[in-house]
Amino acid sequence: MNHKQVIAILAPLALMVVMYPIFRFLSRALGERLGWYFGLMTYWVIWGGLFTTLMIGKEIVLALIQPQKLTLKIALFVLFPLVMSALYRLVPGMDYEKPKFWVLLLLISTAFGNGFFEEIFWRGMYLQLFPKSILWQIIWPSILFALWHYIPGSVHSDGNVVGLMVGAGFFGFFLSFLARYTGTIWWGIIAHVLGGIIMVL
Repeated sequence: MNHKQVIAILAPLALMVVMYPIFRFLSRALGERLGWYFGLMTYWVIWGGLFTTLMIGKEIVLALIQPQKLTLKIALFVLFPLVMSALYRLVPGMDYEKPKFWVLLLLISTAFGNGFFEEIFWRGMYLQLFPKSILWQIIWPSILFALWHYIPGSVHSDGNVVGLMVGAGFFGFFLSFLARYTGTIWWGIIAHVLGGIIMVL
């Protein structure tokens, strides 16, 4: 195992240690909803943007997010998490509160931010660094992706942090499998963004 692989394995743990106090601080300073949003923006820029680019390089990140040709099989794969997102909304306590238009805009922009930057960090980096390992490419990041959701969820989850973590774990596992199957994170980004929008509308 090379040093980048070791760093990638430890990175989610470091992410949680670093981001937990940041989310807490921002939620106290800005209020629950804005603190949560600015915490996510910090997470996207540092971990999904800078860290991942340093780990695998800008050219590889750009190659991983290149649009791909849609086949029927891939369309069915992409539709599956969208259906699951719609069904997830039926779980009591999992509906986002949308009292104002600006809150809806924040939540929709979150769907785009998470869909893009989380796929780069949680799927793209592991797809690139562990091309042959199901453990490190799919299982490890999916488990840690689920655990990661405790941090933003503990600040703003509308009450069901465990449900958020379980849903994120299954979703992460599916998106990791999709990345491995297609060799790209393009379809994962599409599914993640659309799934996030379904969750908040």
